[in-house]
Parts: sequence; C-alpha cells; structure tokens
Amino acid sequence: MTAVLALVSALVIGGSDFGGGLATRHDNTFRVTAIAQIFGGVTAIVLALAVGADEVVRGDVIGGLVAGVSGTFSFICFYRALSIGVMSVVAPTTAVVGATIPAVVGVARGEDLSPATGLGIGVAIVAIVLVARTGPIGAGAGDRSPRMALLLAVTAGVGFSAFFIALAETETAAGMWPLVIARLVSVPVVCAIAWRMAGRIWPVDSRSRRLAVVTGVSEMIANAILVVALRRGPVAVAAVFGSLYPVSTVVLAWIVLRERITRLQMAGVGLAIGALVLVAR
Repeated sequence: MTAVLALVSALVIGGSDFGGGLATRHDNTFRVTAIAQIFGGVTAIVLALAVGADEVVRGDVIGGLVAGVSGTFSFICFYRALSIGVMSVVAPTTAVVGATIPAVVGVARGEDLSPATGLGIGVAIVAIVLVARTGPIGAGAGDRSPRMALLLAVTAGVGFSAFFIALAETETAAGMWPLVIARLVSVPVVCAIAWRMAGRIWPVDSRSRRLAVVTGVSEMIANAILVVALRRGPVAVAAVFGSLYPVSTVVLAWIVLRERITRLQMAGVGLAIGALVLVAR
C-alpha cells in the first residue's frame, strides 16, 4: 500500500510540476513559486483541519520546519531549472537524486525489506533513469543554459531528499499539521524573495497566475498522500515511488509541448509498473 500511495502522489506532483514549470516560462520563477506556496499553505490548513490530530510533539514541529526549509529551497531551484531546461530531462534528473538518497538512508538505518521489495526499488530507480534518457538538457532550447539547468535539478533533488526524510520522522497522531508548519516557514521566505527579486508577489501573466494556483493546491494534496505513505514506510519504498513523478511530467510535456518521448522512456514507464507489482506483492 505504501508504494501505491507514493505512486499516486508522484503522478499528481508530476502534473503540478508541469503546470509550475509552464507558468515560469511566461512569468517570473519567484512570483510563480510564491503563489503556489501560498495556495498550497491554504490547502494544507484545510487538510489539517479536516483530518484532525491527536497530538503534535516537538519532533513533528522539527520535521515540519526542516521540510519547510528544504522544500522552499528545492522548489525554487526546481522551477528555475524547468524554466531554462527541457522539462522531460530536468524532472527525471531531480527525481533520481531525490529517490536515491532517501533509499540509501532507509537501508542504512536497517529498514527490513523483502527480496521482492528490494528488487522493486532497484527496478524503480532504473525506470526513473530510463525516463530521463532524452538527450542533453537544453537540446533544441535555443539560448538556455543546460549546465545551470542540470546543476539546479541536482540541487533540488538533494533538497527533496531532506524533505522526504524530515516528513517521515513525523508521527501519524500529528495529522497534516507538519505540512502546515512547513508552509509557515516557506511562505514568508518565498514571498520575501519574490518581492526582492521580482518587485511583486502576484504574477503579471494571467495564465501563469491560474497555473500557479492549481500547482499549489494539487502539490499540497499530493504531499498529504505522500506523508501517509512515508509514515506507513519503509521510507526507501515511499521515497523511490514518490519520485516517479517524471512519468506524468513527461507525458504532459509530450502532449502539450510536443517534446519527444523515446523508446527508452516508454520502457521506463513499463519498468515502473513492474516495480510497483514487485513491491505490492
């Protein structure tokens, strides 16, 4: 069930990432991120009130704070990478890094994984790599900076790893309040950066505004699903399958932007399904 929940979360996040990346191509990255964070925060409060909580202890607060800091940094880097690179390469690059580090941490901490689960995790990571095999970042992208896009994508992946691990440390009794705490950290920071770097918080482009709002709401719903998966554990399973979001990002980029999908990417999608079957057994 952990793998299924994480995969559902990943597919929703992949769609929201596509919307966020598309929005940054028509407006400033910082403004788009700020609006997405604000509406994600509102969604987090609604979810927290709806789910309720028995107890929020210090560990839950710390987990939320760490997730807020790492998530803020990661999303800024990630959206910027999406805006200057090819979506169908940037997203998988971030995903590989974001999946591998928590998986290694989980195994190092002694998580008990069956042979089938371990094999499924390995297959899932291979699937992410295959989905990423589309050629150099920035190919056909004019004067965009491929090296910077790659650096930002990798950096975002490291930050997302910290986000996964921090939320995994929170307790079920805390409900969704760690996500609210995370947004209490991230929203002021992102808004201040947007004001300083872009002169305003609200995007100028109307389509970017709409995309940013949808991105924020859908991303928070996906995060709530991911929190449940991380708490059910193992973290290695939840993190790897939660990092399969490039599947939906790539498909949307193919449909909307006409970015090419290779046979290797299609093979990666097939392997992702096979990995899910292995872990869910």
